[in-house]
Amino acid sequence: MTYFRKTAALLAVVLFSSLSYGAESGTNQTLKSLLADVEASIDQSQQTDQTRLNQFLAENNKQASLLKGAKQRLLNAEQNQERLKNLFDQNESRLVEKNELLKSRSGQLGEVFGVVKQQAQDLSGVLQDSLISTEYPDRLSKIAFADEKRIPTLAELQGLWFLLLQEMTATSEIKSFEAQVAQPNGVYVASNVQRVGPFVAIDEQGRFLKYDSVNQQLEVFARQPGGSVQSQAQAFYAGDTNQLVVDPSRGNLLELLGRTPTIQERIDQAGLIGYIILALGAFGLLVALWRLLAVFFAELKIKQQYKKLAELSDRNPLGRVLSAVNAADQLEQASSPQSGDSAKALANIEIRMDEALLKEVPRLEYGLTFLKLLAAVAPLLGLLGTVTGMIGTFQSITVFGTSDPKLMAGGISQALMTTVLGLCVAIPLLFTHSLIAARVRRLIQLLQQVAFASIADRLEDTAQAASDQPLKTQPSTIQPTSSKPASSHSPVKAVENAV
Repeated sequence: MTYFRKTAALLAVVLFSSLSYGAESGTNQTLKSLLADVEASIDQSQQTDQTRLNQFLAENNKQASLLKGAKQRLLNAEQNQERLKNLFDQNESRLVEKNELLKSRSGQLGEVFGVVKQQAQDLSGVLQDSLISTEYPDRLSKIAFADEKRIPTLAELQGLWFLLLQEMTATSEIKSFEAQVAQPNGVYVASNVQRVGPFVAIDEQGRFLKYDSVNQQLEVFARQPGGSVQSQAQAFYAGDTNQLVVDPSRGNLLELLGRTPTIQERIDQAGLIGYIILALGAFGLLVALWRLLAVFFAELKIKQQYKKLAELSDRNPLGRVLSAVNAADQLEQASSPQSGDSAKALANIEIRMDEALLKEVPRLEYGLTFLKLLAAVAPLLGLLGTVTGMIGTFQSITVFGTSDPKLMAGGISQALMTTVLGLCVAIPLLFTHSLIAARVRRLIQLLQQVAFASIADRLEDTAQAASDQPLKTQPSTIQPTSSKPASSHSPVKAVENAV
């Protein structure tokens, strides 16, 4: 295309030059120079095209050569595949023949070898989980033939027999040996370990050790048993005693003990609501103890006052009630000296007595309503914690699914522990509220009985004085413990047993 363009340009120039030849004769030299440049450009373009053509032909020949080589390799591969396939079929046939020959020659020994391998596999599982393997760490390599498809050798059969005897013998031994023990902080320390059969292992400090069957090493339990068991293990290691607590499950019970949360961990699982419940419970128990002591001392003062009715005191409920009754009696006698007004006077005295009793009831029942409120609020807070815990559980399920139960354990623990704490707080508060309320009712009933008995004694004294001296009236205050002997049917006598 470049060649044709240059030719067309040259013809246009020549034509244009011929048309303007008569007008501008001085430009002939310039046209000749331009013609020479066009010819040179045409020659260069032809050389470039020839070079590119030669390169293309060379590349084409190279690709044809590569294609020929690839076809030859493919043919060789197909021939090799056919040869390997024939060889595989021949080996399969020979293997079948050899297996039949082995089976025919072994006879009953084939069953024996099968039983031996089965026993070796069972023993391998036992040795893998046995605490004794820490003392003999290379035992599993001697029965590696259990997973191989071959006939065990005589040495391997003898090794299986030896391992069986070793395991049975070591089960009844109490033995000490050196071993690397993993501490709770992850550091390995060489310690002298004392093993009690396949059940328990203790170190120099009397701590119980756990056997890790995966890594085949001993580890110190993160949480050890109680102080008495720990001291017993220390004494057993020192040889001071022949008694030791043994875990028949080979460490599983001690591991469960380590996983069991303490009371503080249980409370921490309940979260903020759990601490609020405990705070309310502690405050409620303090209030209950305070009111119980107050009621007890009030009852004690009432009994002391009953023994000294002649000396009334305003520091106890009975003294205040009787003082109010005496004050009302004196007021009525002063305002109504005639015996004909005794019924009205008695009614006024009873009103004053009821008023005094009503004043004592709030003092005795002080705090009971608050205790009842706390006993009702504690389970409700536990229910609130249950709801919030389940909300957290469902949020974990929404985000992470149910693949990992540990993600849901926190919410479930909070839900359960808040309920437990709420009930543990509410039950004692209910019992203390019932106890204090019963004692308060007893005191109120006692005050009523003594007050009514005092009024009854006044009526008896008034009636007896009226029969002895009908023309003489003598004002008197209520004195249930007068110098004259009380009759056997006196109401005050009936109250003495209650006091």
